[in-house]
Amino acid sequence: METDKYKVFLKVVECESFSRAAAELGYTQSAVSHCIYSLEQALGFRLLTREGRKTRLTSAGQEAMPFIVKIVNSQTTLDQWASFYLGVGAGKLCIASIPSLAIHTFPDMVKRFNDRYPNIQIQLLHGNYSDVERLLASGTVEFGFLSVSSQTPFPFVTLYREKLAVILPPGHPLAEKERLSLKDLEPESFIMPGEGPRHQVGELIKNYNLNLNVKYCISDDDITISMVSRGLGVTILPEMSYRDYLNFQFEVRDLTEAPYRDIGIAYTAWDNISPIGKAFIKLAKESFAPLTP
Repeated sequence: METDKYKVFLKVVECESFSRAAAELGYTQSAVSHCIYSLEQALGFRLLTREGRKTRLTSAGQEAMPFIVKIVNSQTTLDQWASFYLGVGAGKLCIASIPSLAIHTFPDMVKRFNDRYPNIQIQLLHGNYSDVERLLASGTVEFGFLSVSSQTPFPFVTLYREKLAVILPPGHPLAEKERLSLKDLEPESFIMPGEGPRHQVGELIKNYNLNLNVKYCISDDDITISMVSRGLGVTILPEMSYRDYLNFQFEVRDLTEAPYRDIGIAYTAWDNISPIGKAFIKLAKESFAPLTP
C-alpha cells in the first residue's frame, strides 16, 4: 500500500541511516533510496539530508513528520480494526519499555495476551526513559511502559506504585540501621542509576535539597547492582530493579521519606492506539490491578 513509503521514511529517520534502515526492513539500500526519492518527488520537496555519516530531517521534513506518523498510525489502526471486525485477530503490535519492567512483567503479560490473541506478533523495544520517549515521539511504537509523573511529556495511564529503597554493599555501616533517611546518604559515594537526574532520584535531590556525592552515573541497573555489591558506592533503586539478583550480595533498606515511582503507559494520543494496542493495555491494567492499593 502507499503507506509503505511512509513506513520506510520513518525507519530511515529512526535509524538515521539508509543502510541500517534497509537491513532492519529486509530491503536493499537501493530500494529504500527509491522509496524516499519517490516520496519526495510526490510531495515536491526534500525530506532528508545527509550530515556527515548520519541522515537527518530537513526543515520541511520536520514539519511533515507529524502528518506522516499520523498517516501510518491511521492505516495500521484501520488494518487491525478490519482484522478484528472480520474475526481474524491478526496483526503486529510494537511496544517500548524500560528494562526492569520488560524483565519482570512482560513475559507473563505477553503469555496471557498470546493465549487470547495467538495471531498477534509483538515487538518489544527496550531502553531508558529518553529512549522510550523518543520511540513514542517518532511513532515507532504505539505506547511505552515507563515511570510516569507530572514531568512526563505525554498523556499516560498509571498502573502501579512501587517503592524506592537504598541499596548498600554487604556489611556497610549504614546497614546497622533498620531504616535510613535521605540525608544519611550525603557522605557516601553515590551511584546515580540509569534513570538519571531527570526522574525519581533527581526529583528527590531537588525536593529534599540533597547534596549527594555522585561518583558514578551508570545507565544499566545490572552494572549498578554489581558495583554496589563490590563496595563502590550506594544507590537508590525501585524494587523491580534489584529483586531476584541472586548472584550479587547487597543490603536493602527502606527510607523514612517513603519515596516511590509510578509505573504507567504513555502514548501520544488515545485515538492513535490500534484495537490490538488497546486490548493489550486492558490486559496490562488487569495484570497490575492486584498490586494497586
